[in-house]
Amino acid sequence: MASVTLKHELGCSAETYLEKCVFSEEFNRRLHVDILKFPAFKLLEQSMEGAVWKRRAQIDPPTTGVPGPLKKVIGDKLSYIEEGEYDTKTKLYRFKVISSTMPDKTKISGELHCDNNGDKKCTRIAKLDVEVKVFMIGGLAEDKILGDIKQSYEASSKFVDEYVKEKGL
Repeated sequence: MASVTLKHELGCSAETYLEKCVFSEEFNRRLHVDILKFPAFKLLEQSMEGAVWKRRAQIDPPTTGVPGPLKKVIGDKLSYIEEGEYDTKTKLYRFKVISSTMPDKTKISGELHCDNNGDKKCTRIAKLDVEVKVFMIGGLAEDKILGDIKQSYEASSKFVDEYVKEKGL
């Protein structure tokens, strides 16, 4: 299993990021399709039950740059479902990812929270665990997934700042 903790400074409050970005269909569609150049993002369901917000989204990442041995296993198209819950009391977003390829051998999960750093600034802290149990290529897959996650989170931190300015949040 591979793990990573990512920290990014954002130009908005923790509440703005978690509630107006993470749970915004427009933000996610623009982030995934326009910024990250993913083939597709589709919000499947979103609900609020008391203090807990839930979300399920289907995300189709690009398969460019996938090492040959791994590409043979996953093919030309990849998709995943992200299921997440945000507790407005603890300000913690927990999620898991269900891959379209080898879902029984691939486990991706994480949690995200933000620490406010004054007026309209926060530090986003994301902790992610990736485990791929496939003989010979599991470590290769974990490295690729973590590399892609790091790039996506870096790009998303820049887009958050642009989005909140554009929307006046």
